[in-house]
Amino acid sequence: MLELPLYETKLPIQNKTIEFNPLIVKEEKIIAAAKDTGKKEDSFRTFLKILESKINFPVSKLCETDLIHCILELRKRSIGETVKVSFICPHSKKSIAIELNCDDIKVKGASKNKQIKDSGYAIKIRVPAKRSNLWSAIEYIETASEKISFDDISDEQKEEFLDSLPVKIKNTIEENCKDLIHYEHSIEYISEGITRTLNIRSAEDFFTLLFVM
Repeated sequence: MLELPLYETKLPIQNKTIEFNPLIVKEEKIIAAAKDTGKKEDSFRTFLKILESKINFPVSKLCETDLIHCILELRKRSIGETVKVSFICPHSKKSIAIELNCDDIKVKGASKNKQIKDSGYAIKIRVPAKRSNLWSAIEYIETASEKISFDDISDEQKEEFLDSLPVKIKNTIEENCKDLIHYEHSIEYISEGITRTLNIRSAEDFFTLLFVM
């Protein structure tokens, strides 16, 4: 068997340089088969198992931003920077075909953590493990009477605590999370003469964009 090329990339959040091999044809076929026979979530889980074997870093320890970075780098080194994407416009139900360059997808945000003070709350946020789980962005919340470290409580307790916050504070946390380093990409396309936008935010979104669409 031929020896595969070995590439390096630096994780934007962990700030660690990792090594990875490109996908081989057999692995690409496995991803395609999972796409054709199962749900989108199934093909993503299949991809994560393959990714685990391609990089010298545990996938389970990657926050979503670093995971998306790995997805991008693996796509570029395995298949190429140019991606031909086809999807159904959710508004017109028409088939859309466009071409994009992976190099145009850049990290957004300026910091890995941030301090927030609002209405008697002192909150420290950090790049979340998963953007859809807002509680994973919270390091601690402090009031005049107590300080809750989110590293010391269960995920269920984090969710319950978040649900007990005033709506204004939750919205403030969400808004400030936009300043943290993350991947996000907007694709503009025209359907029935109207310019529309497709927003790509989660790791699963990026996987679908780069490997499935």
